[in-house]
Order: sequence, then C-alpha cells, then structure tokens
Amino acid sequence: MWSLAIVVINLGIAIAAICIFRLLFGLLAGVNTTVELAEKDNYAFGLTFAGGAGALGLILSAAVTGDAAVNLVNEALNVLTYALAGMALLKIGSIINDYIIFHKVSLKAAIADHQLAAGYVQASNFLALGLIISSTVNWVEYETWRGLPSVLMLFFGTQCILLLVTRLRAAIYRRRHQGESLQRAIVAGNTALAIRYSGHVLGTALAMTAGASLVEYYQAEPLLSVAYWLGAGTVLALLLPALALIARKAILLNINVAEEVDEQENIGVAAIEAVIYIAIALLLIGVLA
Repeated sequence: MWSLAIVVINLGIAIAAICIFRLLFGLLAGVNTTVELAEKDNYAFGLTFAGGAGALGLILSAAVTGDAAVNLVNEALNVLTYALAGMALLKIGSIINDYIIFHKVSLKAAIADHQLAAGYVQASNFLALGLIISSTVNWVEYETWRGLPSVLMLFFGTQCILLLVTRLRAAIYRRRHQGESLQRAIVAGNTALAIRYSGHVLGTALAMTAGASLVEYYQAEPLLSVAYWLGAGTVLALLLPALALIARKAILLNINVAEEVDEQENIGVAAIEAVIYIAIALLLIGVLA
C-alpha cells in the first residue's frame, strides 16, 4: 500500500504539473492554447509545447527516482518543489534562448507566425534543458530542496555551453555563406537547418550529461563539484562535433551536406546529420558510464 500511495502521489503531481504548464505556457506567451492548437492549427506552437512538456516529464522523472521520503507529505513536497522549479527553469531557459542565444531574431514572433523551423529550435532547446536538469538532479545526491542550489548553478553554467555551441554553429554557417546569418535563415523557414541544429543541441545536452559519469558529487564541496562537472561537460560538448564530423564523412559519403541542407533544404539529409550528433552523444554516455 505504501508503494502504491507513492506512485499515485507522484503520478498525480506529474500530470497536474503538465496541465498547469499548459496554462502557464499560454498565459506567458499571451495566447489561448486551445485556439493556437485547434483553431489556428499552429504546428510550431504545438511542437514548442510538446518539447516543454517532454522536458518537464524528464525533470519529474528524475525527481521521483530513488528512495521515497519518510512520509507521504514530504514525498509530495519534494516532487512539487522540483515540478515548480522545473517549470520556472524551463521558462528562464526559453527567455535565454530567445533573447541571448538567438539574439538577432525573435523565436516567439516566428512561432506565432507558424514558422515550423522556429518551433523545432525552441522544442529542442526545451528538451535539451530537460535532459540537463534531470541529469543534474540525479547527479546531486539530494532528493529535497537542498539539492536545488547545485542544480541552479549547473543550469546557468550549461546555458553558457549551449550559447558557445550555437555561436560556433553560426560561425560555420557564416563562413560557408559569405557572412549570412544562421539565425535569420532558420527564422526565414529553413526547416532542414532547424532540424540539424536541433540534433546538435540535443546531442550536446546528452554529451554534457555524460560528464556526470566522470565527476563525483561531493556534498561538502558543491562549488568544486559543479566546476568539475561543467569542465567535463564543456570538453565533451566540444568533442562531439569533431566525432560527428568523422562519422558524417563516412555515413554521408559523396554528399555535399552544406548544399543539401543549407541551400536545397533537404530535410532527409538534415535528419541524418541530427541523428549522427545524438548517436555519438549516446555512445559517449555508454562508453563513460
């Protein structure tokens, strides 16, 4: 009965949190989610919400992992704390993605205009955040609010790594296309570019989570532990594109990837590139585990 009660509480809070997330998602975006999804058929908005809901699910799955609290009230409070913190961090992450990482354009406006490419970018950002936050919650050995400071430090630290990866991706695009902007190309509707970028972001998030296997969390030295984790995550995030390049050269032999994805907007080739990033990251996790 005790285990059943724990399961019911955790599932109840998780489902309620995702329902609340939908309400807050529409409220903070200044739109009616029912109208956007069912009347306007805004696929970009639906993609973005799906990414956010999936990310929240990842965070909650980490929160309920491990030993249950000493009583049902404490268990509910622990899960509720991470549910609220997760929603807040996802919103902060979307703001950082819109105003800092994609500083030259407005992803929010593009999603409102039904730009599917922008939806892919924002959804992948949400999922990347969910992967990172869930990994840090599992890595930090506290299952109560006491683990939140370390989770927050890692959250903002990994945002800097994602920013670095995006700037490197943009620099490569700019070099290939005589100074043109990756951000503007995506918002203009190049879905293939968005898919490849999304795969790179998700691969980066997965690669950074592999850093948890290299670094042990010391409760007496949380700052030092976080610094080591971020250091390992940065190295793995930078190693990923190098390994993906080698794999891409072999898998997509005799295919001009830049022309197919950047110019011809070939979604198939872009999807293969995206999966290469994710597959290499998963291999890193397996090797380092």
